[in-house]
Amino acid sequence: MKFKAINTLSIKELFISQIEEMILSGELKPGDKLPTERELADEMNISKTIVHDGIRELARIGFLDVISRKGIYVADYTFTGNLETLLAVIRYRGDTLDPKMITSLLDVRIYLECPALEILCASRTEDDIARLEILQGDMKKALDTDIESFANTLFLYRRAIVSLSGNCISPMIMNAFFTASITAWTDYCEFIGRERTYQSLLQTTEYIRNRDATAAIHLFKEQIDQYRSHFEHPHVTDDPVAKTKGRNN
Repeated sequence: MKFKAINTLSIKELFISQIEEMILSGELKPGDKLPTERELADEMNISKTIVHDGIRELARIGFLDVISRKGIYVADYTFTGNLETLLAVIRYRGDTLDPKMITSLLDVRIYLECPALEILCASRTEDDIARLEILQGDMKKALDTDIESFANTLFLYRRAIVSLSGNCISPMIMNAFFTASITAWTDYCEFIGRERTYQSLLQTTEYIRNRDATAAIHLFKEQIDQYRSHFEHPHVTDDPVAKTKGRNN
């Protein structure tokens, strides 16, 4: 029988974690001035080197602002943060996203994917269609797997649309946000439904094949808006299929 090694956090990591928690809990607020490095080291009974390195890391992530000859201040991480900041926020919240963060991520998807659909519909080749059909096949195979695997196939299809549009930066942005928001993608698939999600991909490919950007964008935004209402209007029915039937009656 083989046992895995137990890894413990270093003192620097513990220092960073404590400051992060104080900021994310609201105990430390944007604009608050921290004690000097020496004062922090003495109060926390750790070396000044560890404090210095930890503060540099927290500043790099966007939690602190170090101003020369003035001191160390808590930054507003919603302005100064980056992907690592987002990951830290998600970790603090137990790997879950609140409704505001999810709706913000949905906005990012719209900013990236709607222009990509328009470009791809205008410029698509038969090779592009073949690539999307391969990814559709992967999603079909994933219909009976776990929800995270299924959500991953959805992500790969949506990322392919952005990539095939010719933008070399947007796919990397999508990769970064997918790492931070896998729970939102899986929840989206559960809310919309696996079969309906799969069928929408088939329809999207047909719209791209027919160069119908308007229809492709409408389908994409319709499901995004339905999922968004799941958080913004919790008292409205959460069954997207029921909503569709209601419009058709």
